[in-house]
Amino acid sequence: MEKTENNLNWPILGNEHIVEFLSKSLKDGRVFGTYIFSGPDDLGKTTVAKYFAYSMLCQKNDSSKASVEIKKLPCGECTTCRQNKVGQALTTEDDNFMGVHPDLHIIKREKDKKNISIDQVRSLIHSLSMSSFLNSYKIGIIKNAESLNDESANALLKTLEEPKNKVIIILITSDAEALPATILSRSQLLRFRPVKTDLIYDYLIKTFGTSRVTARNLARLSLGRPALAVKFLENKDFYESYLKRVSVFLNFSTKDINERFLMIEELLGTKITGQETVKLAKRIIEVWQGVARDLILANYGQHDLIQHEMMDQELIREKAKLTIPVLLSLSEKLSQADKYLKANVNPKLVLEGVAISF
Repeated sequence: MEKTENNLNWPILGNEHIVEFLSKSLKDGRVFGTYIFSGPDDLGKTTVAKYFAYSMLCQKNDSSKASVEIKKLPCGECTTCRQNKVGQALTTEDDNFMGVHPDLHIIKREKDKKNISIDQVRSLIHSLSMSSFLNSYKIGIIKNAESLNDESANALLKTLEEPKNKVIIILITSDAEALPATILSRSQLLRFRPVKTDLIYDYLIKTFGTSRVTARNLARLSLGRPALAVKFLENKDFYESYLKRVSVFLNFSTKDINERFLMIEELLGTKITGQETVKLAKRIIEVWQGVARDLILANYGQHDLIQHEMMDQELIREKAKLTIPVLLSLSEKLSQADKYLKANVNPKLVLEGVAISF
């Protein structure tokens, strides 16, 4: 993504406070043993973790030398940077840096698993305990860190209680408060914030040549999440799937109960099961919460604040049918639905519970 005005050569949009903090750490040669990168998905947490790791491993990173140019880290030229393919264009957050460098290790919740297992954590700890190949740092990244169960969290805690020299662990999470207090207290917590809509708007136009109308729609739709805006732009199926979820919610009031249930079955599909279905249901609920918020704003005439501006006419149609008290009640039920999903209630039943609320 487009570089902001900071002291590092990283493709990051927004969250300058975090980039500056890490820049100072690199410059002073004083890094923490454990970091927590917390915030909603698609804000750039993975990208920042990636480039922080690349900068720490870069062979030109030597804080003992006054000549080190922090702005040029990672350099993109040394053997390490070439291994990590530093300099490749980034569009959305990804895991393409997994296993590229022998001193960089990453784990995340496996597909269709509820938690990161203790075996995964033990394997990471073992890898970090080995000697560095280039007498450099050993870096471990844990994605979906909120998915650590009690066993895996305790295994990690033992390592955090006895930190080793030149070992850095970065936990990436959407919910820092879901982590054990014992891990939080031993980590440097960095909270990522939504990026200004205008920054995302300008970025889409300058980088992709997007039309102003499309850039405006996607910037507002992303709710301050740059990588999500890019996903909408680059992946037509992803974008259309999102709009389908919006349309289903806006059309519930025109359908009978059986039709609503059929619409939910279509949204969930049959190709995924288990935790993948739960994840999908959570994304659907998040979309519906945004639409409910838009309907409330439309009722108050606050159209400039509406997220789904491209569906303004549909929102106007629905706001005439749903009063403010009904919409507030619906918003509360959506919040409750999200809690039910976290408590492992059947995703289909949770969505059906929302559908019958109209």
